[in-house]
Amino acid sequence: MHFAIQKEALVRALRDVSNAIATRVVQPILSNVLVEAIDSVTMRFTGTDLDLTIRAICPAVVYNNGSITLPGKKLLEVVSKLPNDLVTFQVNMDTMETTVTCVKSKFTLTALPADDFPRLAENKSVDWFSMPADILRRAIVQTSFAAATYDLSSILGGVYLFVHDGVFEATATDGSRLAHRREELTVSSTIVRKSEEGTEGEAEGSTATATLERPIELKAIVPARACTELLKIMDAKDPAARLRLAVLEGQMLFETDSHFLCTRLIGGEYPRYHELFPADFSNLGRFKRDEMLSAVERVAVMSDERTNLVKFHFEGEVLQISSNTPDVGKAQEEVSVQFEGQPLDIAVNVRYVVDVLHKLSSAEVRLEMTGALKPLIFKGESEENYKYLLMPVQAR
Repeated sequence: MHFAIQKEALVRALRDVSNAIATRVVQPILSNVLVEAIDSVTMRFTGTDLDLTIRAICPAVVYNNGSITLPGKKLLEVVSKLPNDLVTFQVNMDTMETTVTCVKSKFTLTALPADDFPRLAENKSVDWFSMPADILRRAIVQTSFAAATYDLSSILGGVYLFVHDGVFEATATDGSRLAHRREELTVSSTIVRKSEEGTEGEAEGSTATATLERPIELKAIVPARACTELLKIMDAKDPAARLRLAVLEGQMLFETDSHFLCTRLIGGEYPRYHELFPADFSNLGRFKRDEMLSAVERVAVMSDERTNLVKFHFEGEVLQISSNTPDVGKAQEEVSVQFEGQPLDIAVNVRYVVDVLHKLSSAEVRLEMTGALKPLIFKGESEENYKYLLMPVQAR
């Protein structure tokens, strides 16, 4: 096996796939990256810990085809320090030694056979559908941060993706807050079925540009970690890019032109989140996002590091934000607000407020409230598809 790749492209691919490599290795092969020559001008790199798999392809010059696995983290460390030039790999399949050269640098790495690497779900028959990548990317950005971090294997540790009859929803909650985004879209896709040999062919009754004739049904809880990695491989610079998705045997597959990601789904029934949003409200506040964010972050400095509690006092055209930590100090800010309703005092976890203000893109934010201990609903004035529910806390 013999090939050469530009250093920048190689580093980018290795960084992507190395994020899926197991940190606590039970099987030595899981600490390796699968390196495969696809054709004379393409190399493919794959990393997995069995729960998450990431694959990246990049252009190369392939002199001799083959496949091998190399120590992932060490390979990335070596390549990152090489000069910005062509990196050449030569593999001795008898001794499993791989020589990596670049300009005057030369390294030798010990490989493991590619046959020992776990087989991927996408080698089986898969029915794909596609959707605009930008819609999925925006939905994950605005929801995944609200997933629980204390129990990554529970249903609260993931993002719930739902697709049905042109409606796409993404939702995440940790029990104290809930982020939800909904899109109305016409899902149009080429229907592709991959055979067990990995070759592609059109599904029966479809054409190359067919709109799916059957309703698309998708209910999947995707681990927050997988969502974070998915954001890294999606191209945010191309708003017209599309992403292919599929669910297979408890796993979800995502594919772009240059990357493939497969994640094990979280099992269980997701909470009936639509019922959590209040049908109406009695108090409404409107404020500028940037002004509010700056004020909240300053007041947060004096909040208790354990509770992160700050207090909001709404009255007239002023929102008073305050925090008080005994033996440390206190802080107070005032923010201009358009407030409708009776004066209201609410205590919140300031970290949860900062999080949503960072994710909203609207210059103006509306906050719907019903009472001191009732849910708060944050919405961007120009983002009708997104809402964020936050439960207040009992202030002493």
